[in-house]
Amino acid sequence: MYLEYFGLDKLPFTISPDPDFLYPSKGHQEALAHLSYALTDQGGLICLTGEVGTGKTTLCRALMESVPECDRVAYIFNPQLSPIELMQSLCDDLGIHYYEDSSLKDIYKVINEALVDFYASHQRVICVIDEAQSMPPALLEQVRLLTNLETHREKLLTLVLVGQPELRDLLARHDLRQLNQRITARYHLELLSQDETTAYLEHRILCAGGDQMLFDRNSIRVIWQASNGTPRLINSIADRALLGAYATGKHVVDRAIARQAVIEVLGVAPPSPSMFAKSKPLLLPLLIMALALCIAAVVYFLPFKSLIPVLSNNDPLALLADEQNLNVDNCNAARAQGYVCLWVDWPLAELREINQPVAFKVGPDIWITLSEYESGYTGEALILWSAPVEYDVAVRPGQTSPVIRWVRSQLAITWDQEWTSIGPGGVQVQADPEFYDPLLERAVAEFQISKGLKADRIIGPKTLMYLQGESE
Repeated sequence: MYLEYFGLDKLPFTISPDPDFLYPSKGHQEALAHLSYALTDQGGLICLTGEVGTGKTTLCRALMESVPECDRVAYIFNPQLSPIELMQSLCDDLGIHYYEDSSLKDIYKVINEALVDFYASHQRVICVIDEAQSMPPALLEQVRLLTNLETHREKLLTLVLVGQPELRDLLARHDLRQLNQRITARYHLELLSQDETTAYLEHRILCAGGDQMLFDRNSIRVIWQASNGTPRLINSIADRALLGAYATGKHVVDRAIARQAVIEVLGVAPPSPSMFAKSKPLLLPLLIMALALCIAAVVYFLPFKSLIPVLSNNDPLALLADEQNLNVDNCNAARAQGYVCLWVDWPLAELREINQPVAFKVGPDIWITLSEYESGYTGEALILWSAPVEYDVAVRPGQTSPVIRWVRSQLAITWDQEWTSIGPGGVQVQADPEFYDPLLERAVAEFQISKGLKADRIIGPKTLMYLQGESE
């Protein structure tokens, strides 16, 4: 209804788990990295947990979309099954033939034989079980038995358990300790912070074809507080808020529209402004006088230079844009000029070393640049990053991205060697210089170790920045 009004190509805040809208927050990137462990030959059993609506299913869909076509994936979204129904569902999704009257033992044998055949043809097999917190212990025991399907060196089947926080408590039970000990990677997905909520809204608007932020700062705070940072609730409230803005003829959602959207979606009003806020007009003269006295005292006791950070800016993007002589007022506009906004909590030493435009937070709504910094870093910073090539999301082993070609050139790992690539079934394939292969993976890990970084082999912003520093 409001697409043309806001210049959008599609609805930005649907609650369906669309991987195209996956927001690459720090938590989601780490969760996807843990899930991508399933694409390695050391898969085994992986566990992903998170509160309702945090995006677990979207991450699973993103994982399944990244699986090469030659591999096989089973997705079980109804865990309320008997052990034999679970095995039958696994066969159905993997295209394994079985007889309807087969016993559990017979189906287990059929699955084992099929997995051996898949392994012989170099096909990975991945099974994702969603809503796993609802699985009874007997069914989880069947999952444990499936982890026994292996060769002398590798697992024949990678299982991914996805569920709510209750899944962690369930797996901690004494009678399920054998299953719990077989988990090779696990991650708990946290809720979004207020800054992440801002970036999340911007990201989805951008993915929907928008070119400007449609929510002001006050409305974002209302949405974040009401949703507690839950992506699904953020989507529902934001969608209703855009509809409200459209109905009232406004092009940006304000606090009032956001509050009304919260009432319509959640059925309760968000917290009202505090008494302090209501009495602000009466206190304003006193606050101005107190501020003037504080400034006078600081001027008297400290060098004038130390006042510069306090008076510089409370908008980190505007501060960096002014420093770089850029005419941008939001992160989408910055991206259009080749810059990426990165909200990070990196140590101060790393922020100095990357040699990128950085704004530091040193107090409530007080931001300074690196040249102004003296003390008081709170652990929150904004990097206005000029990426070496068009950057979208961190790249993991086995994935393909234009970033890989640039990384190859920096690490001198090229494809101009006389190598032959063999694909599944022994078929010779064309080498792709944008594919993140094991040779480059090893070189990236060695570079990360040399720079004191975590050798996770993930090519993300920090690794790319350090590589940029090598070329300067």
